[in-house]
Amino acid sequence: MTDGKKQIVFIVNPKAGITPKSKVVIELLAGNIIPSSRFIPEVIFTERAGHATEIAKDAVERGVDIVVASGGDGTVNEVACAMVNTGIPMGILPAGSGNGLARCLGISMSYALALRTIIRGKTKMMDVATVNDILYTSIAGIGFDAHVAKKFSETYIRGMISYMQITLNEFSSYKPLTYQLTIDGISMEKHALMIIFANSDQFGFNTRIAPDAKVDDGFLDICVIKKMPATQIMNIGYHMMMGTPAKSGYAEYFRGKEIKIENITDPLMNIDGEAKIVKSPISISIKPLALCVIIP
Repeated sequence: MTDGKKQIVFIVNPKAGITPKSKVVIELLAGNIIPSSRFIPEVIFTERAGHATEIAKDAVERGVDIVVASGGDGTVNEVACAMVNTGIPMGILPAGSGNGLARCLGISMSYALALRTIIRGKTKMMDVATVNDILYTSIAGIGFDAHVAKKFSETYIRGMISYMQITLNEFSSYKPLTYQLTIDGISMEKHALMIIFANSDQFGFNTRIAPDAKVDDGFLDICVIKKMPATQIMNIGYHMMMGTPAKSGYAEYFRGKEIKIENITDPLMNIDGEAKIVKSPISISIKPLALCVIIP
């Protein structure tokens, strides 16, 4: 606190989503949404991968009251890495393509409404998860999901249309893999297009791959997607938008706290929207109620 005012650090990824959105942050902060009588805002732009984590760590060390991630799920992930187990609230200004965690938490896609949520300051504790000690807040996936995430990262065109185009272009040539899974000590073999390890309910864009997932229940929802005929892609896409993927006939669900994946031939994973190479065997675990987030 400074003179009774709360210090808020806004960590802005200027490359997330549509670049002009980052300018809107400044305009709103300069306006009437953040009352200067109660808050001292500070805006810092990220310059490289991992920079958001560095900025957030510094903010935590300085004892600021609120740290806000302004960007997509990748930016939220980087900020969260510094906020876990600190008790300092993390706010989200959604500015990415999918904004999966923000949508799951019910945060508005409107900057003005999201800012009002932040200054109201209602908080909750949420779970986070790790893949071989790499933290994620929302979704991790292996298989086709990770393949598409990698292709998406290589294009300058963002948004759902670009994501769907890549999905359609890559689908026919992608071959499902066989995974050795152990979920809370129970082993199984699954031949799958992709496997999703969900803390939140969706990838983003309101595509709810795990509609029953809760960010504060102490479990991960594991969704095994079988490869379907190309004619069924739109069908499963429809069911994800409706939150009913199990009804497609191609989705199978499990729940667990500790997951191991062995015999991996393709160790690429999608971790909060970012494609990352991981080492095999892969260990995935839940960290209950480790992150304080601001919610509507």
